[in-house]
Amino acid sequence: MDRGFVDRRKKGLARQVLLLRALTQNPRGMGTLFPSSSALAGAMAGAVSPRMTKNGVFVELGAGTGPVTEALLKRGIPAEKLIVIEKSPVLAECLLERFPHVDVRCCGADEISACLPERTRVNAIISSLPFRSLPREVSVSIMREVERTLSFGGIFVQFTYALVGKMPFIPDGFRKVRTRLVPFNVPPAKVEVYLKPRTDGAIAV
Repeated sequence: MDRGFVDRRKKGLARQVLLLRALTQNPRGMGTLFPSSSALAGAMAGAVSPRMTKNGVFVELGAGTGPVTEALLKRGIPAEKLIVIEKSPVLAECLLERFPHVDVRCCGADEISACLPERTRVNAIISSLPFRSLPREVSVSIMREVERTLSFGGIFVQFTYALVGKMPFIPDGFRKVRTRLVPFNVPPAKVEVYLKPRTDGAIAV
C-alpha cells in the first residue's frame, strides 16, 4: 500500500479527532461533525481571485482543521496575505502546525477588527461559520464586524447547508453576486458570494 496514502489517512483521522474534540467543547459554535469536503473547499476558494490581494488581505473565519485554508493557498492566495481567525484554541494550534506561514489568530469572529493589524484593508472574507446554529445575538455581532471590516468593493463568501431560502443576517447593503450548489458534500451545501458595493459597483482587485 502507498505510504503517502496511509500518512494522509492518519492525518485526516487526527484532524477529525480534533474537530470532534472542539465540537464537544462548543457544539453550537462548530455546527458540523465533518470538515468541509474538497469540493466545498474548492468552491469557496474559487469565489476569490489572487489578484484581489494586490492591495489588501483575505480573512478566513472559522477555519476548523483547515480544508478551506488549504484550498485558498492552492488557489494561489499568498500565505502572507491570508489571516485566519479560529476561536477554538485546539483548532488554532492545529492550523498553526499545518500552515506555519499563515497568520492564524485565536479569537472570536465577533472581534475581527481587534484581531487585525491597524489599517488593514480586507478585500475578501471567507466564512465557514454556522450562523443558523449560533445564538442570534452572536450572529448579529459577527455580521456587524464583517460589515465594518470588509472594504468597499470587497466580497463576503459564506456556505450553508440550507439549499433553499435566504441567507440569514446578511447586511442590507450587501448584494448577492453568485450562488453555487455543491452536491458532492456531506451534507450537500450552497456557497453564496456577496459584494459590499463601491460607488462604481466594481469588485476590489
